[in-house]
This record gives sequence, C-alpha cells and structure tokens, in this order.
Amino acid sequence: MFKLFMHKQNIINCVKNNDSVVGLLFLNSIYMKKIIIFDFNRTLYDPDNNCLIFGARFVLRVLVRRGFLLYVVSSARQSRRQCIDDLGIGQYFAQIIITKEKCKKDFQKIIAREVIGRNLSFVIGDRVRKEISIGNALGMQTIWVKAGKFSHEEPRKKIEQPTYIVRTLRDILSVAY
Repeated sequence: MFKLFMHKQNIINCVKNNDSVVGLLFLNSIYMKKIIIFDFNRTLYDPDNNCLIFGARFVLRVLVRRGFLLYVVSSARQSRRQCIDDLGIGQYFAQIIITKEKCKKDFQKIIAREVIGRNLSFVIGDRVRKEISIGNALGMQTIWVKAGKFSHEEPRKKIEQPTYIVRTLRDILSVAY
C-alpha cells in the first residue's frame, strides 16, 4: 500500500512540475484498463455462412493476452448468447450485451463499469453509421473492419470517421497492442 501511495504522490508531483504527460502516461499504465467493445455480426461472425470470421478466435485470444478486457454488443434475440457460447468464444468476453437495437446507452454501461483509458481502448465494428459512430461519440478510438456487406458504406459525417481502418479482422492486431 505504501508503494502505491508513493506512485500516486509521484504522479501528483509530475503534474505540479509541468511533467503532466509523464504523469498521465504513468497513471494510465497503473490504473486505466484497456477494453475493446466488439460488434458481433459481420465483425466476428459471418451470419451468411453461420461461422466465425476467419481468424476471430486467434484475434480474441491474442487481445486477451495483451491485457484487453473484451466486450461484445449485439442486436439480436437472446439466442445470440447461446450462439456465442456454441462458437467457443464466450470465454473471451468480460460481458456480452444482447439488445433489440444497439444504442449509445449499451456502450455506456460497459464504460461506466470500468476505469478505462480511452486512448488505450477501442470500439470495433463493420458499420460506420452504427458502432463506429457510437464509439466516436463516447471518445473511444474506433476501428472499422472495412470488409464484407457494409464495406461500401462510407462515412457521411465527421462522427462516422473511424480512427483506424483495417481490411481483415487479423489486421486489428497491428493497431491494438
């Protein structure tokens, strides 16, 4: 406990001495959690072929090893939870949120639950007008998986502009570390 207090005191001293960047980075590394909120359909799961997107299990496993807490938000019926478990990926998620219609409030529930570093955390999806827009509105970094059915859906507004664009799910690993 004494060491933790000393670390907090060092942060306070850094901020007082205009070393705020160092202090904030240090604070992030100790107290802030890294999270990723995934969309499910067409980001992790291919509903047309009833299977995971290529590399999904590998990507989830690597992200967990890198220290991310993973969440999934999906608009579907409650049977979606069983689908996630049947695919063998339920174990990777700290929480699975199934909702009738995805909205900002679903994402806020996750963010309110953890002390997160927004600059260390991501919202990942295949729709700029849905999850990317919500992630940006919450001040999160966003990754647009620009592949498949909605890859032609270009951003129309600034709020829909992703922080990063990747072509495959595995490409996420070059951004989220």
